[in-house]
Amino acid sequence: MIVSFSNLSNLFLPTLSVFLLLSTILPDHVQILPIAVVEAKESSGDALLTGTNSEFLLTKFAISPRTVGQFDLKLTIPTDTGMYTDERALRVHLFVDEGWYDKAQKATTCREKVKHATQALPVSFELKSNPLNRRTSKNKQSEEFVWEANIRTTLNSKGSDMTQYWYISLDDCTLEETYHDIKDAPKISFQYTIKNGDSRGPGYGLSHFSADENGMVRLHFLQLAFSSLLLIWCAYKIGCAITSSRGQIHIALLIVASALLCDISSNISELIHNKVYSMNGVGSYAFDAFASHFEAQCDAMVAIVLLLVGSGWTLPSDVIVGDANNNMAMLGTHSMVQQLVVGLRNPGLAMQQIKSGNPAAILVVSTLAFHAILAQWGRIYDDDFDCYHSLEHKPGYFLQGYRLILGVAFLASVASVRNSGRCPRALKPFLTKFMLVGISWFISLPFVATFVSTSIPYYLKHRALSIGAAMTQASSLASLVWLFTADSDASAYHRLSKTQEGNASLVSTSISSSNSVSKAPSTFWKFGKTKIRLD
Repeated sequence: MIVSFSNLSNLFLPTLSVFLLLSTILPDHVQILPIAVVEAKESSGDALLTGTNSEFLLTKFAISPRTVGQFDLKLTIPTDTGMYTDERALRVHLFVDEGWYDKAQKATTCREKVKHATQALPVSFELKSNPLNRRTSKNKQSEEFVWEANIRTTLNSKGSDMTQYWYISLDDCTLEETYHDIKDAPKISFQYTIKNGDSRGPGYGLSHFSADENGMVRLHFLQLAFSSLLLIWCAYKIGCAITSSRGQIHIALLIVASALLCDISSNISELIHNKVYSMNGVGSYAFDAFASHFEAQCDAMVAIVLLLVGSGWTLPSDVIVGDANNNMAMLGTHSMVQQLVVGLRNPGLAMQQIKSGNPAAILVVSTLAFHAILAQWGRIYDDDFDCYHSLEHKPGYFLQGYRLILGVAFLASVASVRNSGRCPRALKPFLTKFMLVGISWFISLPFVATFVSTSIPYYLKHRALSIGAAMTQASSLASLVWLFTADSDASAYHRLSKTQEGNASLVSTSISSSNSVSKAPSTFWKFGKTKIRLD
């Protein structure tokens, strides 16, 4: 089955790559599919202003330098919920870059915040019929009426040589000063379109793509191509191992291949979302969510593999155990991997491993679940192409904090293996390098996110964070592929690691203490005629 997957991937991935390449490099007015192209970003929702939340951020959007964008907003309130009693203080405020981050965000009251807006647009409701909602009875048909307000304005960045972020909010500062009943300030439904200008000139029209998305399609395509090549190489090594005389492969290589598949799926989903967005101005919520979740699970798998290998997984028990009477790794990774894989056929056994308090089992499950929760949490924000790595939202802070905690655990694990007293002298330099590479991965993303959040200009934050996260992920995936596919003589680790078929003979000659310490028996999970090593 794995060999078949390798053959399919050799056909499917190049074909899909060609399609995505054509889809992404062609201009928006040239489409592969006969679907109309919109000219504005579209979004809708509901806003409820109260005394504790007197401001509501409608959207943020980047306008290209030396251009003029456009913003259209429609606000509606059904008549059966009442009307906005006092709309004299109801405003739509527009902020630009520094006015929002450095001033408005730091203001403690609504009155102080709106002082830093570049535009203040009044809101005036009128009673209008709603043709989409008609009430029908036996004798007559009556139209439903709504309170409606329409606002149109320009987003002028002609005087700027840099991309500018515009933040548009709906607010009523009187709500935090005097009590208003919800009947006086009912929920407001909004629908808006926003367009970016074209720096090539007025003859090119307007675009619905935010200026900070420039170059993102190329970045995702490069990630897709790079990870696809790594996956094809892994599939080749898996096929070679399966078709050999022993027909064995280590599960670590399958985990790395799964991480690569998640990275590929994330970039494919993001490219599809991007293309759909160019067609309807909204995008695809499903594919955007898939992109976030696949990216999160790729991160989780990389973290898990680094932690387990750092704890001595795939190394002989002689290397990682100082007590000759104990044949298990420091975190119980041998038992954990076996139980979790067998648990695929018997979920109750995996749950029993977690209930028994196995630290590694809990670590694996919690890491996968925590990344999934953070990815879904990030979906509640109205960001078209933002990633959950960003420190602009709370999920980003939790992710970076969790990554640092795992980094500390990684350091402690590798140090314990290296200083166990059983570690061969030839292996110690490799473990030192592995420690540096691993901790670099754990701290690189928090460092990049913090640096981007504090030191990069506003209009470059999204692009810089995306590039930094992509480079970090690509280097980690390439390192893991080398770790589990390199020849047995590539390093001291490869000479000892059980991931390489036939390394058992090398183990006994490389460790001087092997005769005095008993070894845990090899464990396998049979998949047809193929044996997957779990130890």
